Amino acid sequence: MASLAGVTLNRRQAIVSAGLIWLVNQFFGFTVRQYPLSAISLLWGLSMGLGTIAVALVASIRPPFSRRSWWAQSLWLGISLLLGFCLYQSGTLLVNQWVQMHGLTADVFLQMLGREVLWSIALFAFYTALVLSHQRNLQQTLR
Repeated sequence: MASLAGVTLNRRQAIVSAGLIWLVNQFFGFTVRQYPLSAISLLWGLSMGLGTIAVALVASIRPPFSRRSWWAQSLWLGISLLLGFCLYQSGTLLVNQWVQMHGLTADVFLQMLGREVLWSIALFAFYTALVLSHQRNLQQTLR
């Protein structure tokens, strides 16, 4: 979601949005799912938060080609999604080396990537529909 925020929002909004989503996720994890309040849990949470912010920053670079059309913006979303996913998972693997807790197999990695791609496509399609609807309404209002 941080990639999508970085592609569709300005840098500040993307960081704030990604940070808020991370914060809500952490709140949900420690309250509803009852994550243990330990140094390892806090390290995982911190690494995920930093990874989320890093992904939003990378996606918000928005190279000049990505500003030309919806297709170019979609291409940048795909590129930033893959870059962001690798960046985020690299942080997860680094923490895993320290705490020796999770086993990230290729199957799990591909399932997570597939889920992220599907969510990104769905949310970007919804965003595109909202923007196009707004543009049509604006054009009708201006006539």
